[in-house]
Amino acid sequence: MTDAQPLVFTDNPLNPLEEALYEALADASRMGWFERVMLEADLYAVPDPEGPGGTPGDDGSKVLRQGEQLILRGLVLNDGRDSVSLFTDPSRATRVFGEDARILAMQGRALLSLLKDSVVLLNPEDGKGLLLNPDQIKAVLEHEQLPSFYPVSGRVELHDVEPENEPVMLTQVIRDNFKAPMVEGVWLARAIWPDIGRIGWFLDIRSDRPADEMKALAARAVRGLQFGVETLDVSVGKPDGKPGVGLKLV
Repeated sequence: MTDAQPLVFTDNPLNPLEEALYEALADASRMGWFERVMLEADLYAVPDPEGPGGTPGDDGSKVLRQGEQLILRGLVLNDGRDSVSLFTDPSRATRVFGEDARILAMQGRALLSLLKDSVVLLNPEDGKGLLLNPDQIKAVLEHEQLPSFYPVSGRVELHDVEPENEPVMLTQVIRDNFKAPMVEGVWLARAIWPDIGRIGWFLDIRSDRPADEMKALAARAVRGLQFGVETLDVSVGKPDGKPGVGLKLV
């Protein structure tokens, strides 16, 4: 660890999350909105080489298993306290820890939940940043989740997707995030849950990888998409050669 330098407030935002941060720093009334967006967006950190996610060559999506402890690198603050460094863009992490640093991306809510008893320095050294103490982190985590991904249970009826009704943004992010050989096939169907009066979409993923890992990847892929009053549910099954219902995406 090294001593943190004074924050520099001279650069431009690199992505929509940073635009929200800069607006919040200029207008305190916008801070609550930034906090909600931050919880749903990806934040970036640098794992310790000896911990999960720090092994060279061990790329791809991972699920932190029970008993595993995530160890993240940070800086020593000017007052002597240790902090964990988080970033709103991966390029900011490499500026602090070097071009060879491995970058971990995780949903903000999940990452801050793991760090709720830590001191977090968001965007140290470059750009506009925030210092979050444990009490502040816990207050931020009380924000309700922004609606986007709604798993449901119960009897579901699946239907083909008509070309004129294809949700283009949804199908594009699924194609971008799910490719062979990670998956054998992915289908998207129009769905109705008659017993509870819900409608929406049903994503059928066939893969030998763990179901929780696939669902986490799906939730991350659709983050930021708005479904209004509709539902998106995800099913993960082992490859069996049988085609799914709806639009084949992979």
